Amino acid sequence: MTGPIEFLTRAARALVLLLAVALCSGIFLSRTTSGQESSPPPPPATDTAEAPRTSPAGPTTEATVDLADAHANVPFVGPQVCQQCHVDRYESYENSPHGLIDDPRTPASRNACETCHGPGGNHVMGGGGVGVGGMRTMDRERMPVAEINQVCLTCHSRGIVALWPGSMHESRDLACTNCHAIHGGNEKLLQAPSQPQVCTECHRQIRAQLMRPSHHPIREQKLVCSDCHNPHGTVTERLISANTINEKCYECHAEKRGPFLWEHPPVRESCLNCHEAHGSAHEPLLRVKRPLLCQRCHSPGGHPSVLWAQTEEEAAEGQSVFGTRRFFGQPAQMLFMRSCTNCHVNIHGSNAPSGKLWHR
Repeated sequence: MTGPIEFLTRAARALVLLLAVALCSGIFLSRTTSGQESSPPPPPATDTAEAPRTSPAGPTTEATVDLADAHANVPFVGPQVCQQCHVDRYESYENSPHGLIDDPRTPASRNACETCHGPGGNHVMGGGGVGVGGMRTMDRERMPVAEINQVCLTCHSRGIVALWPGSMHESRDLACTNCHAIHGGNEKLLQAPSQPQVCTECHRQIRAQLMRPSHHPIREQKLVCSDCHNPHGTVTERLISANTINEKCYECHAEKRGPFLWEHPPVRESCLNCHEAHGSAHEPLLRVKRPLLCQRCHSPGGHPSVLWAQTEEEAAEGQSVFGTRRFFGQPAQMLFMRSCTNCHVNIHGSNAPSGKLWHR
């Protein structure tokens, strides 16, 4: 019968065609694989420095490349392994802001301890110990300052820290760990219980000024250094966290801001022309005692500031040194109490129509 034979013939032809397609596909795949395997190997390592890698976001910095390359193929072991030896460190880390696992910005939400200290695989396989496995100790005695700061700047690169590169403290080779303890213990992860204690470890002259009779209430814990300064960097002088020194002072002393009908030029120029910011032996934070401060600009001719020695006749009359009548036959009353400001009461500026001399 021709029907079944014709059917079998067609089936045989279809089977042969399928086998041929499968064979061709196998040959193509094998050639592709062998081509990839036979690609030329990478050039051998030389003593010359390798060019920095690039990422989809752009070229990375040299410090970032170093951090990545140092632990490129090292496995992570997890915080539970770290806890077995570093119990006290692990507990302080868990109780710090870095240990908040629900915050996606923290190390705890990433690789925990190994986010900052690097993968611990080699450290564990080597039996642990200081310097074993290339762990980042965050200690400037064992790590370069730039590398320590790069670890911190991986996360802390915006806000008040944005101007750290090139800042005064960065140029003085300060590491983040000079002021901060990454495992916490104090507010803002500071190395000392209070902010002034941290700052005055270096700024000893400021500590001395804060001990003077007239001072800003830093000792009384009503102000801290960062109320006026940004230690991580600013575009203004003295790390002032405002556009100018006067603008910073006006944040508290708003009544001195003005504008005034009659302005006092040195006041408008800078508060520091007359005042010491941290502390002075003269109230209120004056650089020099009145009237000598005023007479640095104004002539003492009409308003003498000298206490003349008494004559024998004046002493016999029982006059005090302040009662000696050498100023148009009158006592030098401008030497008493508040001196110049006995009369010039609005020394910062006046809005009175007749206040040209700041009398009112």
